[in-house]
Amino acid sequence: MSITPNEGEKETFKWINKQGIMWKFKFYGFFKNLKFFEPYLLLIFLAWEINLFQIGLLIAIQETFTFIFEVPSGMIADTRGKKTELLFCFVFYILSFFFYFMGPDYFILMMGAMFFGLGEAFRSGTHKAMEMQWMERNGILKYKSYVYGTTRSYSLYGSAISSIFAIIFILNIPENRWIFILTIIPYIIDFILISTYPNYMNEHSPKKESYWKDFIGAFKGLKIVITDRKLRKGLLSNSTYDGIFKSLKDYIQPIMKLFIVVLLIDLAIPSSPEEEEFYLTLILGLIYALFYLVSSFSSKNAYFVLKKVKSSKYAMDTIFFIFAILILFEALLLWFKIPLLIIIIYLIIYVIYNLRRPIGVDYLGDVMEKDQRATILSVEVLLRSLIIIVLAPLFGFIAEVFSLEVLFLWLAVFMILINLVILQGS
Repeated sequence: MSITPNEGEKETFKWINKQGIMWKFKFYGFFKNLKFFEPYLLLIFLAWEINLFQIGLLIAIQETFTFIFEVPSGMIADTRGKKTELLFCFVFYILSFFFYFMGPDYFILMMGAMFFGLGEAFRSGTHKAMEMQWMERNGILKYKSYVYGTTRSYSLYGSAISSIFAIIFILNIPENRWIFILTIIPYIIDFILISTYPNYMNEHSPKKESYWKDFIGAFKGLKIVITDRKLRKGLLSNSTYDGIFKSLKDYIQPIMKLFIVVLLIDLAIPSSPEEEEFYLTLILGLIYALFYLVSSFSSKNAYFVLKKVKSSKYAMDTIFFIFAILILFEALLLWFKIPLLIIIIYLIIYVIYNLRRPIGVDYLGDVMEKDQRATILSVEVLLRSLIIIVLAPLFGFIAEVFSLEVLFLWLAVFMILINLVILQGS
């Protein structure tokens, strides 16, 4: 079966991409992903003498606040207005960047993690629900994986460009902490952009009951997840995959820190300690840019890949196994100290993650009711946050006490077992 679009699809895709709101969706993701600190965040913390276990705790604190406020925020999006909620999320993000800028005091960093977690809780699920709302209004919901994959590709373009600018900023700012202040600028732009979204995206149910009853009502989404087998497996699969990826994705930074000398020798580049630091900054920025450029292509083509496989759930399960095998390869490459191949495997991990994500959204869109979208998508992030709360400190502890290769080895075995026993199948 060909994965190229037919003539009818081509015309629909042209119409979709000409719509003004579609361009707003694209640029929303683009500016949101201009996180200039991302390629160097772990290195900044390590330079502030924050170890991997403490970094894992910061991630857990961030996800704890996402966990606590996720379901209530989904309820607020459904009953108070998605657009309003999305504006609030950017206020929380900006506050978090101010706190990170004021580090390295660990309590201050905890405050930054708390506000970032609040921003994630108020953002996650909400914008996807707005995209689905627009698609349904225009009768194109069947193309949801194409729309989401396309808008997500612009998010990844933003990440790639952000990585290039990050190199320039880190090499020229007086202190690395200033990278957090620079990140505030695109978030202000995104705040203004969201304010121009159409008013129907801020439609909400009139308040008839107390906030407490609204809060209790939001947990009906959890009941649906427990009782609906397809929805339960899909949510658990997406949440587990995302939780592992997000807990592990930035470990390329300490890995490159460890192996920068080996890498420079492999590339036949002589260097002093100062030059090693320069090359580390340059290489990490370029690595992240490459990760996101290639990932944007995979995300944009998820719709066509989905047409090739027998079902979205089958594709999700298969990619989960591939992820586990890649993690196993990383363990071996870390053991034998081969940084070039480590980078290549990490690249593939990013590619398949951004291929899988739109496929997962497509599956969930098929098995949930339209009036439950924001709440169910928020429940997904709630589950993911709970997984990260457990895994991020655990990963940091294992990496700090034992080694990175031990972490990757045991994680690969865990992923294979959990996919076989719990997540596989519809």
